[in-house]
Amino acid sequence: MTVIGKGTPSFTFPRTTGTVRWFRSPSDVIESIDSDLESTIAFVESGGTTFLSPILGRLGGIVCRDGTLRSHLAIVSREFDVPCLVGTELTGEVADGTEVVLDIVDGVGVLRSTAADPGEEPAAQRDVSTAWWSYIRTIGDEIAVKPFDLTVSAEALDALIAEELTDDRLEDLVQHMGRAFKPEMTRRSGFTSELFPMLPYMSLSVIDDFHTYAERVAVIDAAMPAEQIARAVKNAPGKLSPLWIWMVGYHYLCGRECLIKMGRLRRDERIEEIRTVVDFWRRLALAHRGDGTLDYKDAGFTNRYLPADVVDDLVRQGTTLDAASAKALKRLNATVSGYSFLYFCDSRVGVADSGPYPQPDGRKTIVRDYLSLGPSEWAYPWAEDLTPPYAGLTLALTYDPGKFTYFEINDWGTTFTEPDQLLSAVTEATVIGHRDDGTSELLGPDRWGELLADVSRNHMKLYEKFASMEREDRIFSATRMYTSGLRPFAAIAGVTDQIDWSFSPDTLALYPDPLDDDDKAATIFGTALVANDMPGSFSPLR
Repeated sequence: MTVIGKGTPSFTFPRTTGTVRWFRSPSDVIESIDSDLESTIAFVESGGTTFLSPILGRLGGIVCRDGTLRSHLAIVSREFDVPCLVGTELTGEVADGTEVVLDIVDGVGVLRSTAADPGEEPAAQRDVSTAWWSYIRTIGDEIAVKPFDLTVSAEALDALIAEELTDDRLEDLVQHMGRAFKPEMTRRSGFTSELFPMLPYMSLSVIDDFHTYAERVAVIDAAMPAEQIARAVKNAPGKLSPLWIWMVGYHYLCGRECLIKMGRLRRDERIEEIRTVVDFWRRLALAHRGDGTLDYKDAGFTNRYLPADVVDDLVRQGTTLDAASAKALKRLNATVSGYSFLYFCDSRVGVADSGPYPQPDGRKTIVRDYLSLGPSEWAYPWAEDLTPPYAGLTLALTYDPGKFTYFEINDWGTTFTEPDQLLSAVTEATVIGHRDDGTSELLGPDRWGELLADVSRNHMKLYEKFASMEREDRIFSATRMYTSGLRPFAAIAGVTDQIDWSFSPDTLALYPDPLDDDDKAATIFGTALVANDMPGSFSPLR
């Protein structure tokens, strides 16, 4: 179809198809009174109601070249529920008998001819786009869950990724993200830690993300587009965490909200920078997940990004657990989990679950990645002298879903079940160790005890290092951890050395006052993102 005009819709109406008939005089109206007008799209020059009044309620639609939303024709067409465009600018002559479609795209009324345009996207892709953006605008339940009932083909996914993020779409997407984020904040545990002052470092880090991400993202995206990065790392576990993708968009917008709360940013400022970062995140998430969803929550609290043959290979290498190996697995997982939380400064950044992946026998598999255990390419000073035997681990955990009444992997890649012991239901497990040189090794149960001991030794070394730090050093270590969120993507794109990774002076100006104060930081962070009077966490852009 070819766009042949644009105007202002008199109200929000569904896509409407009909046949053009020009009405230029009262005699044209009178001649049509006995006609079936249900599929007639009346074209008129001016916006008066009385001209079409004898037939207005029977028309399939109206296109008026004059008028505004306050025109009489716009007002009465709303009352009759007759789709109407006013103030329509046509690209050329439109003849009687032309089949046309009236549509609304990002709030703009669009008039199309049904005649094929050689360069036009297929109808199926266009319909997916319309439905996808409608989903984004839909309000979910109390925890922002809403049904995603689209089937997105590879071609339609490519088309979604390639779409321009217009002002209206950007606004819709930011509000969708805010509605998804707010209930997760209310459902999570408290922001407390005896070792790391969490609210100061979280506030500093997201604010620094807002100050620095647009410039960094532009460098990464120019070297390797977001969608190419995502596709380069989704063919195997242990390469890149879905949580890191999530953080790109959400942490950035959290920083914006904190600055708005502090009176240091107006909500209509830096819109182009926001577009740069949110669009990078959107394309990254769509390409990595591959099903048209952006988050775990969109997909019913799942993320099955790994190819089926990769999961099958992981499961094939698994060990059927007996009582002793099941106990050893639980101890290993708990030990590595505790170490990972410490390594990432009391955050869950280093562990992410994907799945659940269904198995032919009715069981399901969770793939759990521990993505950094030792010296890091992300320049974590506290990791430089750690000596774990592996750079990272992947666990494939196959379980009986009948053991649970509830199962969820949230947007942060954390699995929650009822009853709340996933490992107790695991019947088969695979443990893979990843080395710095890119090679991997299958670790059978006979190796788990040795691995546990190695991780425990490094845990103690790391704990002593953090414990010996002053408060300010711990705050900025944790801030460094979070603000390194783009480093994995920069490394894949080959531009790590082209980016300035230092803290923004605008961020440092907020320390120590107010962001060294736990109570002040808690008030800023909590009020900005949770205890606000908005339906979501993120302010509108205008």
